[in-house]
Amino acid sequence: KEEERWIKEQKKINEEKLKAKAEISEAKRRLKEDVQQMEAERKKARVNEERRWIEDQDQLVQKRFEKRLAEERNKFNAEISQAKKNLKEEIQQMEEERARARAQKESQWLENQNLLAEERLEDLLSEERTKLNKELSQTKKTMQEENDRLKAEKLRAEEALVEERLRLRLAEFKEEQDDQSTLKPGSMNNGTLSTNDFLPQRSMNPTNDDSKRNVHIEDLQTNNLSSSPEPTLASNGFKENASDALAADVEALELISMCQAEFDQESPIYNSHATSIGENGGLCLLPTEYPFVSLLRDSSPYIVNHRHSTIVYHIPGDLISNVARFNSVMDDIALTWLFGMKIVISVGCRKQVMQRLERLHKEEIDSGKVSKLGIRITNSETLRILEEEAGFCRFEVERLLNRCLRNKGADCNVVSGCFITAKKFGVVDGVDYQLTGYPTTLQTDRINRFHSRNDVVLLTPLGFTKDGDALNIHSEALAAFTAGALKASKVVYFSSNPMILRGSTDDSKQRIQMIQRSNALQILSHHGLNVNSKTGFPRWRENANLAHNLDHDQQAMLLKMGWASMAIERGVERAHIIDCEDGALLEELFTARRGYGTCISQDDYEAPHPEDWNDDLSFTDEAIADMLEQ
Repeated sequence: KEEERWIKEQKKINEEKLKAKAEISEAKRRLKEDVQQMEAERKKARVNEERRWIEDQDQLVQKRFEKRLAEERNKFNAEISQAKKNLKEEIQQMEEERARARAQKESQWLENQNLLAEERLEDLLSEERTKLNKELSQTKKTMQEENDRLKAEKLRAEEALVEERLRLRLAEFKEEQDDQSTLKPGSMNNGTLSTNDFLPQRSMNPTNDDSKRNVHIEDLQTNNLSSSPEPTLASNGFKENASDALAADVEALELISMCQAEFDQESPIYNSHATSIGENGGLCLLPTEYPFVSLLRDSSPYIVNHRHSTIVYHIPGDLISNVARFNSVMDDIALTWLFGMKIVISVGCRKQVMQRLERLHKEEIDSGKVSKLGIRITNSETLRILEEEAGFCRFEVERLLNRCLRNKGADCNVVSGCFITAKKFGVVDGVDYQLTGYPTTLQTDRINRFHSRNDVVLLTPLGFTKDGDALNIHSEALAAFTAGALKASKVVYFSSNPMILRGSTDDSKQRIQMIQRSNALQILSHHGLNVNSKTGFPRWRENANLAHNLDHDQQAMLLKMGWASMAIERGVERAHIIDCEDGALLEELFTARRGYGTCISQDDYEAPHPEDWNDDLSFTDEAIADMLEQ
């Protein structure tokens, strides 16, 4: 409009200029005619008076002409000055627009140069890391061979010592059995209570060989058959019969050492405890072989390491629909709270929203409304359904988690609220995502206050703009953003159909459970996926043929790896992608070599235990090429 107005003004100025020129030319023509006429009169008039009159007339005409010409010149100059002023303003506006465009181009060029510099730096770092990993792997291999050799020598020495002790102990038992065979039946007890009636007896075999153990038990039962009053322990249990024996005759009790050879072989106590050779050569009663002790000892460093740390869990909507898995996961999360971890839960409800929309439209949802990237195009109708289903999922998580915490004696609350400020995606690659957005700020002070009161914070996939409008936020991206804002130590993604990484080394395929962020980015780049580190928006390359060959679960796994890498870039130490099976979370967080899922860590992250570096399941740059080919 301004250009049209300027053009009209220019046309008007040009018309006025033409009009002024026409008037000037007309005046000149008239003056010329007057001059000619006056000259003709001067030629005709030869009288001096007429000549003076003509001269006076010429002077008058000249004065009039100069006066009119001055007026026209002043008018024309004023118009020209106004036109110059307008033109100068237009030129200044154009210069400002050019300067802004030039500044934008320069900033874009600088950003591109920074990206190129970062890529070059990452390439150099990856090369140096590859060299260091090769040297480290060679050192690990040498140390492993040396450890295997030392373990083998130690095992052979222990086996030789055990065999020697076993041989001596068997000889002693044979002598004792020969001495006992000469006794008369019933001479040992004489109808009174003895400790052999209810105390367990130890096996002859300290190596836990079942076949030899059964042979010795049968020998002892045969030798003691005539001297035992009744088989009370084998029939009714130890505690009940022991109390009956105490009630029958207290004076018959004896105090003996734990390293005692005369124990009842059929006793439940004997069957539930391990054996060991004592200092005097006898077999000793040891604590049970139940793995609780070893498990607690192995997990104690992780319990201490995770105490007072912040962890963010992502609960998908399809997990809430599976009652058994949902109960086990909530129970495990409650147990991590008892271990002293500060918990934030991001709950999703995609499955519930999709089911509602399918029932509403009585047909499958058009795939065009949901992009292949996993980001949904949200309209007002979908947002209303999302608000309802988010409330349902939030209530289910609060209900079950509160029950699990109360069953474990915990005194805390599960709180939720408006902690997120969001912003719309807008139009991305020509697609308007309407009411779908991404988180921009998190009220970390409020969440920290709740954590100081030992409360659990629950987030739903809903955010609000500064104007108070509700937006749909992807729950996985919300979990990554929240973990980065809180500087959490871990973010855990639960998956109903998880995928695993499998590499190929020396023609033997093995599972890869731990990778670094740089390796994860290489895998994502290989499959043509890029997740924006600011908004969390995933984008597939148009020429990425591998993405079209991946099924839904494989694409979901890659998307979780992308958001996990985004969380690590924001300061999170580790990200885990695990199954929803019973105990998977505890096995992933509190064991060294038996992690259940896939772990992504920072490139410079140091494991809390040295054995993690010798773990065969760790991921190195040497296997990246083979794994990408797979």
